[in-house]
Parts: sequence; C-alpha cells; structure tokens
Amino acid sequence: MSNNVYACTLPGNSAINAFSDEVQRNTLRWVQKFDLAPQFKPMGWYTKAQFGLQAAREYPNADFKQLCLAGDLLTWLFTVDDTCDRGSDGAEAAVAMKAMLYEFIDILEDKREPSENKLSNGLVNVLDRFRAISSPFLYRQFCGHMIDYLKECFFEIDMQLNKYVPSIRKYFEMRPFGGFYIMFPLVAIFERFSLPAEVYEHETVKEIELILNLLGCFSNDLHSAERERKLETIGFNLIFIAQRELQMPYEAAVQYVADYHDDYLLKLDQCMSKIPYWSKSINEQLDRYIQGLYTMVRGYDDWAIIDTGRYKSA
Repeated sequence: MSNNVYACTLPGNSAINAFSDEVQRNTLRWVQKFDLAPQFKPMGWYTKAQFGLQAAREYPNADFKQLCLAGDLLTWLFTVDDTCDRGSDGAEAAVAMKAMLYEFIDILEDKREPSENKLSNGLVNVLDRFRAISSPFLYRQFCGHMIDYLKECFFEIDMQLNKYVPSIRKYFEMRPFGGFYIMFPLVAIFERFSLPAEVYEHETVKEIELILNLLGCFSNDLHSAERERKLETIGFNLIFIAQRELQMPYEAAVQYVADYHDDYLLKLDQCMSKIPYWSKSINEQLDRYIQGLYTMVRGYDDWAIIDTGRYKSA
C-alpha cells in the first residue's frame, strides 16, 4: 500500500488564505526577532518548512494579524518539537530540555517570568497576543492544551531515551495531546464566536474534537511511516506500535491504521447526528466552529502532503 493512499480523505475544505505569502515572510521575521536561528534551527529550515503557508491552509478565512499569530505559534511549536527530538539524544540533553519545558509550563500557568531563553521570550510574545484577542474561557482552553502538549513532550523524550515502545492503549491515551488540540481554540478565537462554555464542554462536542484530532494523527502516521521506517529511532507512530504488539507484518500494520482511519470517519458522522439543539444562533456558530476544525485538520494534511512533502522519504 502506498503511504499516499490517504492523502485526501480527511474531511474539510481545502483552501489557502490570500495573505499566505506575506505571512510566510512574517514568520521568518519573527524567527529573527527572537533569535531562534541558528541556535535552534538554521534559517533555511524555517524557510523550507513554510509555517506561514501552514497557517494559511489551516485558517483560510483569518485576517492578516490573526494569521501572523497562527504562523508564529506554529513556528514556536515545531521548534520546540524538534528541540525535544534532540533532547532524546542523551541524559544530559534530556535534563536541559526538561528544564526548558518546565519553564514553559510555569509561564503558561503565570507562575514565573521568562528567563533569558529565547524560546521562552517567544512564548510570552505569542501568549500576550492571544490574551489580547481571546475571551478568558478560550484563552484558558488554549493554555490548557499547550500545557498538555508540553507534558506529552516529557513522555516522548523518555520514550526515545529509554527505547520504550508504548502499547496501543498508551498511544490512544497520549497521542491526542501531541496532536491538534492546541490549534482548535484558534478557530473560535479568530471567528469571535460567543458560544457558552457549556457548548464547548458538551460531551458530543468533545468527542467530535477527539475524533478529528485522532483522524489527523492517523493520517500523520500513515504518511510518515515510510520515512520513519528508515530512521534509527522510530517515533510515536501507531503503525509500528501495532506491528510490535500484535506481531503483524508492516503492510498489515499499515492497513490496521488505515482501518482505524475509516472507522473514525464513520464515528464522526455518527457524532454529528447527536449534536443537541440549543438555539438557532448557538447551533449556527457551533456548526461553523466544527467546520473550522475540519478545515484546520485538513489544512495541516494539505500543507504536509501537497505543499511541502514533509513526509517524503529522505
């Protein structure tokens, strides 16, 4: 089975924001402003990654300032993600990376001011800008997802450092925190929705968010598998976890994840039919929110597969 079979099966619209090129240039200016290159990655890495284009794919209707904020957040997240990968190289690197992660969490919880760490200063800049345009509820939700992601980074560092292969059950427990949750509140923040907290927290809405998150993760695993197979250390990928736990050949494990992908598409349809009715205004906004989540997850897939070939084998 080709790892491109599932290139276009994620739900959602495929579009690119008109500010894409300008925002891409802005992300590079942001990298320079906070001196992320070359300490963390060379400037060429940021140029090739096209995080501004990623933001334009995920939020095709955002205005310029909103899109710049999304692009800067994505730049920060992928820098942290890559730095965590290098933090798995040995015990000393892991200690240094974990200290940085603890500082990020303290900043998100308003427990301390940033140190001289350049990534900490970049995080504060992003948070200040989100605080200025978000409702208190959505800002707290965003920060909560950020903290969950950073805690999942601890898990992945230890997983790589200790050569630990998690179980399928552990994958479903931990993988969503490193998936797409962080980017979901941006849909509501950018659209300035006025949905009550009880709507966001309703069990059906939360289930839809989880399903869309996992659909994005399954797609990521399917597309990245061929590249990851050639790496010395395999990442947090359900294909390789299933291959080991269920003692199946690689191709069977690929089909196993593809079947999960299809099953979750069906689950998504079932959940959509269970959305309760609150009022005309609330349900219209909720529908736009969910469609925005579809577009966000699909946008990531299009950026990774179509625009950048991120998962192609080296």
